[in-house]
Amino acid sequence: MLLSLIFKSHILINYFLVPLILSEQGRRNDLLQHRGNETSILMSTKKRTLISTPDSLPNISSDSVHYDSLTQFIVSTESSCHTADVLEEKTGANKSKPPPYCFSTQPHPWVHVFSKSSGNSSLRTQCASIASVDVRSPTVFHRRLRRARKKRLKQDRLLREIVVPSTQVLMSTSLIDSEIIVFDGGDNCTPPIRPPDGVTWRSIPVRDLHIEDEVRGDVGLSFPRIHGTSPFIRLPRDVSLAIIAECGLPIIYSALEACEKLRKVALSRSDKKRVFTDYGKEVTYACVGPQPSRNSQTVHDNPAFMDTLPIHHWRSLVWVMKRAEMSFREMADHSVISNLFHAKKLVPFKTFKSQDNYTSTFSSDFFGGIAFGTNVFLRCHTDADFTMSISQVFLKGRTEYLLTDDVVAYFCFPTLGVAVPLRPGDYFMFNALVPHCISSRCKYGDDIMCASVYLKTAIVGMNNNALPLTQSQSNILDQVSSSNTK
Repeated sequence: MLLSLIFKSHILINYFLVPLILSEQGRRNDLLQHRGNETSILMSTKKRTLISTPDSLPNISSDSVHYDSLTQFIVSTESSCHTADVLEEKTGANKSKPPPYCFSTQPHPWVHVFSKSSGNSSLRTQCASIASVDVRSPTVFHRRLRRARKKRLKQDRLLREIVVPSTQVLMSTSLIDSEIIVFDGGDNCTPPIRPPDGVTWRSIPVRDLHIEDEVRGDVGLSFPRIHGTSPFIRLPRDVSLAIIAECGLPIIYSALEACEKLRKVALSRSDKKRVFTDYGKEVTYACVGPQPSRNSQTVHDNPAFMDTLPIHHWRSLVWVMKRAEMSFREMADHSVISNLFHAKKLVPFKTFKSQDNYTSTFSSDFFGGIAFGTNVFLRCHTDADFTMSISQVFLKGRTEYLLTDDVVAYFCFPTLGVAVPLRPGDYFMFNALVPHCISSRCKYGDDIMCASVYLKTAIVGMNNNALPLTQSQSNILDQVSSSNTK
């Protein structure tokens, strides 16, 4: 009888203690941050904004935003900066009580928001950036931690971190802002790239950066985490080829080339994001998807030149977007995916969709635009993107990509000192707030098409200050304000 009572008591103790032990497992440093570095949140009767800006910031005319890998801090300039509000768990000495959950204001290193303005469009970007932290249930909180832990284990299993030598020279963000920096990816048989007439640039051989490759098809590449998140991920090639095979390469080429032909004049980007191609040739580069109107408070579904694109090409483009989103779900951090999912629930911003009357099956879930061009390379720059972006390089004339294909271009991060080799079809996910660029192609005889899928912060803000915030959006802002004034 005594042994029976002891055995039952042991079962009861385990029953009640195991959940408490599990509640402390699976933590992620990028989800659980200390409040010591919080940014104060200001609420006034005249202006309402989530993020305060130090008075000591210089008056910089550039709107570029960098994630400074040299100091591992966020550098924001003028009217844009990063914000992040991540879940924080305060555990007291008494482990038997459910821990309180609150907002903190550590910046997500991959999220761009408009923080200095108190207009409704800017406020929407701010509340969307923290929508995922509106957690009031310990059960939901710990479920997310378990999912984050599972995704981290998957990444550790499928990705290899690049190790940059301590002797590698890193480029400063001030140099990137002040000069046109491009990277020449050409091999020994390819002539050096030349600037257009009247343009002065600094052309750097891609070999001046640290290059690491991974030829195994079941292993991808990543970079050591900064603030809990890797700045980039190259998916395992086996995974990329399996995803791209479902699209059909000839269909992709046909749709993208049809878009290029519709644009009669090459896209003119700002000097900060200038696009280049072979000397003496016209740049063919296009951006399609939702775009904020410059003359009204609306977001156009697509640029006007896309109106005559045949429906079957529209569906092909949507299919490309959805395949990119599949790669995003496959390997992105759980915190990145959760942030985007809850932002879309809170703010009904537009995504990329077909121009016919089909259902949401023919629209992307999260991403808004796709930019692409033939034989182009870009100046090193940053982008005002709301989440991580995805790039891919296509090699024209091929109906199938192989594991053993040669490298066709490099994705460069000069502040990290790294250039990542890209083969045809590789899915490459990156933080657009880190200075980056695609190099010129490796072989002059190749015709490559570089494509990037993204979500602009301006699209999330919905480009309409006259549109009032919803009750849910206002509640998020109020909760953050009250939690930071306690």
